[in-house]
Amino acid sequence: MGKFKEALKDFQQVKRICPNDPDATKKLKECEKAVMKLKFEEAISVPESERRSVADSIDYRTISIFFFPLFLPFISELYFFFGRKLVMGELSCDDIKLYMISYFFFNDKSFLCVEELAILLINIYINILHHDRDRSHFTFHVRPASVAFVAVLVTNGGAAVAISVEAVVLVVLGTWWWGESTEVEPQYLGAKIEGDVVTLDFVKKMMDDFKNQKCLHKRYAFQIVLQMREMLQALPSLVDINVPDGSLLTVCGDVHGQFYDLINIFELNGLPSEENPYLFNGDFVDRGSFSVEVILTLFAFKCMCPSAIYLARGNHESKSMNKIYGFEGEVRSKLSETFVELFAEVFCYLPLAHVINQKVFVVHGGLFSVDGVKLSDIRAIDRFCEPPEEGLMCELLWSDPQPYPGRGPSKRGVGLSFGADVTRRFLQDNNLDLVVRSHEVKDEGYEIEHDGKLITVFSAPNYCDQMGNKGAFIRFEAPDLKPNIVTFSAVPHPDVKPMAYANNFLRMFQ
Repeated sequence: MGKFKEALKDFQQVKRICPNDPDATKKLKECEKAVMKLKFEEAISVPESERRSVADSIDYRTISIFFFPLFLPFISELYFFFGRKLVMGELSCDDIKLYMISYFFFNDKSFLCVEELAILLINIYINILHHDRDRSHFTFHVRPASVAFVAVLVTNGGAAVAISVEAVVLVVLGTWWWGESTEVEPQYLGAKIEGDVVTLDFVKKMMDDFKNQKCLHKRYAFQIVLQMREMLQALPSLVDINVPDGSLLTVCGDVHGQFYDLINIFELNGLPSEENPYLFNGDFVDRGSFSVEVILTLFAFKCMCPSAIYLARGNHESKSMNKIYGFEGEVRSKLSETFVELFAEVFCYLPLAHVINQKVFVVHGGLFSVDGVKLSDIRAIDRFCEPPEEGLMCELLWSDPQPYPGRGPSKRGVGLSFGADVTRRFLQDNNLDLVVRSHEVKDEGYEIEHDGKLITVFSAPNYCDQMGNKGAFIRFEAPDLKPNIVTFSAVPHPDVKPMAYANNFLRMFQ
């Protein structure tokens, strides 16, 4: 879960043992950068009680979402960190230095030229003074003091005139590109949502565009994600699914950003609909480099018909994993920083588990470190947060089965391993017949364990383009709910490598 601080100690030890090893030096440096970034984020983080939803500042029908491009990764946190100091008269030169250091450190800069310094100081000044205090939205006002402030701080001898002119240009230009406008340009020929209703025709057109590596307009992406947010908020942490007699439900495991394999599932098994519903069991994103396409497709089907598709949270629907394994970088590249915050929030609203016809328990990870957990305990979990590192929610997302009885430590360092006896007692305590979970790559796309009482299903074939595994999905037909497992192989995709948007530190180990 992004435990860079622990990793740093290991790299420091390796460096002491092998001081001249260039690979060890490089990895230590990258790890030090990751740890410093974490410390910086912790230092400027806003208390939970003061945070507001990014969705509160977005109206996709009329919107311009305001932000400052050079300052995206930490805009709301830094506003409060520096803004409070300024209001209290406590903003010091050291605070300005901290801002500048963070900027060039996180952008791999080894120095700042005078012009860059001017740009950064404009960022600081305008971010601090020209935001609405309640952060519900950001506004921009051109003030002569902006230029004067920059000139006083950064002018030096003959550079004064040049910097002042540049500052004026930057501030004036800022009034033009400050907002993240979602107006649909006339030349946009991609999928469009007419009004507030997501239709099947729109979803099909969007998927065709995605297959041809075309982007969905941000206006419609906002609409889909915001509608999903509203829909998921109303759901319980444990969702009951009723499958009528003679009807089917298809359960899929991890997809991990493999959009072209997701499309293949729909070609093999039909598109999601009220008559052909799906349950996707978490880990929609990360590792695969088409995660944006995957998540928007799944969300769009849910908006189109809520009973056509059910979505559960996986351990990769979290900030810490998205930051490392590629989704955050991909969203920033294909959409915007605003979407990074929005997806992180919406992921917190995803249900944690499902029960099919009161008989089949479906969860991403696994079972618990204690016996006696009832379905009512799962329903009572307050899931609207980032996953904790212990407790029921953590174990639902992270645990794995083991071939021997009892419980043991997790090979992942989070959650636990549990045996067939643990599975049997959980099923008996809750009058259930079967546990279906995902979370682990399997050679055949699935594995039946624990005396037939637990099935792992994994739907990302040839995982990360190197595992050679098959993918699988499970079809349950009521009333018997006998699992019918279908396996499939990977299909070709465009030449974009897995982890293309991943954290630099992690890519060093690929």
